[in-house]
Formats: sequence, C-alpha cells, structure tokens
Amino acid sequence: MSDCPDILISLAPAYTKAILEGTKTVELRRRKVHAKVGTRIWLYSKVPTARVEGTARIERFQEGDLKGLWAEFSTEVGVSKKEFEAYFRGCNKGYAIVLTGACAVTPAPDLTAMRQRLTGFHPPQFFKRLEPEEVQILLKGCKMRSVDRQPSVSRQERYRSRATRRLMT
Repeated sequence: MSDCPDILISLAPAYTKAILEGTKTVELRRRKVHAKVGTRIWLYSKVPTARVEGTARIERFQEGDLKGLWAEFSTEVGVSKKEFEAYFRGCNKGYAIVLTGACAVTPAPDLTAMRQRLTGFHPPQFFKRLEPEEVQILLKGCKMRSVDRQPSVSRQERYRSRATRRLMT
C-alpha cells in the first residue's frame, strides 16, 4: 500500500451531491478499500456530470454482514433498503466508509480538464490511488470550500433508533 494519503473514487452524481450536502456520510462498497483512516478521498461524479466535485476524509471503516451494516448505517448511506439490497445482491458482507470533512472543489475540473492535466487519466471503476504529483495538479487552480453539514445524529440516538426498529420487526 502506498503512503500517499489521497485516492479518487467514482460515484453517481446524486451520491456526490448528497455527500457534499451532508445527507450521506457513509459510502458503501462491495469490496474493501485498502486505504488508511485520514485518507483524503477525491469525489469524481460519473457521466453525465463527469467532474471532480469534492473531497472528504475517511473517519473509519466498518466491515460486516449486510443486516448489521444496514442496521448501523441506514440513515447515513443515502439509499433506500431496496437500493441497498440491489447493490449488495450476491454478497455476504459489505464495507462502509465513514466520511468526515466534506469539501466542495471549485471550480470542479471536468473530464476534459482532468485529461489535459493528467495524461492518460481514466475515471476509476472502483478507486485509484493518487500520486503526490497528481494531487498537486488537481489542486492547481482549485479552491476547497468546507460544506455545511446537517447536524449529525448521536451514536446514542442511532442506537435507540436501531433498537426501536428491531422491536417493530
């Protein structure tokens, strides 16, 4: 694993928007992302947006069975139960990346600009580790603006909510 603290992930534009609005604080993955807590994640919105729109930091990782992931993070993943189940169809376990410190990148470099700045750039299917030179190129001419986040629900409130949902099922 590289010591580089930056990775680039591809997301549906709606998920990038939700992260930057603070309504999605957990990114789900079918495979483990080999990165460290504190890693800066660059958020690439897929076509039709096709631009790097923001960053966030990895606060922590959670690996688990799907029932447990849904119970713990359902209010933070930005998807419905049906979407969650469809995404993880065929999997026994999943991975949650808890995000913090989301920032919007302005102006957001589009795919054409990315290819001009980084020779041979292709958006990743899963994630791409960025070299320090690539990070410097991404930062050139861009500003990072912290985004206002919705007040987070405390762990105790989430626990009570999970306990209530279990009693109702």
